[in-house]
Amino acid sequence: MKTAHFLFLLILTLVSQALSAQENHEEGEQIFQTICSACHGAAGGMDMTQRLAPPMIAVRMHYIDIYPDQGSFVTAVADWVEHQEEDRSLMPGAIRQFNLMPPLAIEREQAEKVAAYIYAGDIQNPEGFQEHFEAAHGATGNMGGMTGMGGM
Repeated sequence: MKTAHFLFLLILTLVSQALSAQENHEEGEQIFQTICSACHGAAGGMDMTQRLAPPMIAVRMHYIDIYPDQGSFVTAVADWVEHQEEDRSLMPGAIRQFNLMPPLAIEREQAEKVAAYIYAGDIQNPEGFQEHFEAAHGATGNMGGMTGMGGM
């Protein structure tokens, strides 16, 4: 009887964690769409004259190269959202092109949910990103964990 009770609690815990992770992912996506996508979304494609910031897929690529595990990735992105400092940027070219990202009125927990959503890779690639990437990094360049992602 103790074994059955233990297995029931274990299954309940695992199901609860899976539902919580899905809920966090959906909330991260919603926050991204509300706050981040106006500047970092797919609109405007790779025409930098029509963009306000680099596409989020490019941000993900730079961060995942340095922070390949989810925990360090989420921490690094959330840290950046809290304190944007040019000397800590992983994308100095983007700062030259678009200037430093302005401070956001977003709570740390929200930033972490967005970062986890970005890490999962369910973000849209702007039209022309593949060509832009290959021109900048070569056809066999490091895809920064993007192999198999939508649009790639």
